[in-house]
Amino acid sequence: MSTPGGRDLSDAFQDFLTNCAKFVLGLGALVSVAAIGLLVFTCFRLTGEGGAAQTADAVRNVALFHKVLLAGIIGVGVGSTYLLWGEEILGAVQLILAGALYFAPLYLPSLIGGDASNDAVRNALAALQEAGTILGVIAILVLVVDIITRVRQRAKTGVKADQLKYGKGIKEEGQTQNVFLGKCWQLPYCRKFVRERCPIFHSGRTCWKELTGCMCEEEVIRNAMENKPISKDALVAAKMIPKNHRLTPVQKAERCKSCVIYNEHQRHKYRALLPAILTAFVLFYALFRGPLLGATTVMINKVNSVLAGATLGALNKATVPPAFVEMLLVVFFVIALTYSLKILEFMIFKLKI
Repeated sequence: MSTPGGRDLSDAFQDFLTNCAKFVLGLGALVSVAAIGLLVFTCFRLTGEGGAAQTADAVRNVALFHKVLLAGIIGVGVGSTYLLWGEEILGAVQLILAGALYFAPLYLPSLIGGDASNDAVRNALAALQEAGTILGVIAILVLVVDIITRVRQRAKTGVKADQLKYGKGIKEEGQTQNVFLGKCWQLPYCRKFVRERCPIFHSGRTCWKELTGCMCEEEVIRNAMENKPISKDALVAAKMIPKNHRLTPVQKAERCKSCVIYNEHQRHKYRALLPAILTAFVLFYALFRGPLLGATTVMINKVNSVLAGATLGALNKATVPPAFVEMLLVVFFVIALTYSLKILEFMIFKLKI
């Protein structure tokens, strides 16, 4: 359905949502920066000092700034997610911002030069940490949903854009096999008429190993059209595979990377490697959970020691509960798994390894 101006209603609604997201992101960023600035100012103003009346007023102000910051940070998370969905940098930027807020109680006291013993200062640091937690949860959800969407799409369609290069006439053969990790003539798009007269098929080899095949080499198609007899003997058939000496091996390899059959082969490889990576991460976590928790604890303690040393003891070493260490390790694993799958996708569908 179109509007009087000729625009589709869905496009108009999409523009409306985009404008709403821009407004939410802009407003959220504005109020978040203002709230963070006021909370940090409170920390600088009242660190280790301040009368009871001043502290009470500051605590009330921090409670208000806390609510404003949470609303703003949710707006930043939701608005940026909608506007930048699908961008590689989205999850990373959100995680960096979340980390800067979450770890504020560790580094901010060293910057303000105090022990953060004032109630208002403690509340302000807790507010910053809670905002970082919320943004971190949004960032992790974005990463997980993004990789799940990519995995489902890649496992289902592979490189659809590469397949479309051949136009609407190319489609899966109705009588072909689709053997998982099979050879070229066991995959869709390999045409039955050509396959029966293809020397690669009768030799039991694959077109991507020979760097020539029915989707790229004219001689293979011409021989099939002329019904040229092909020996059923594998060794004899191998000698009949056309050799194009006008192209270099690199040029032939690039030709393979744009082949619809080879891209189907890549999709199968992706489906095979995906559960292998997931299983490897789960097994690694299960087998080495104890040492990993110990290493994470050591890392946190070293960070605390560095900060305490840099402030000449002004910042006391924080006590880290075991639940936090476990949660931090799980977050590290989720992030590592997410980017491992992104690397796998890049290697299989971009580099075509």
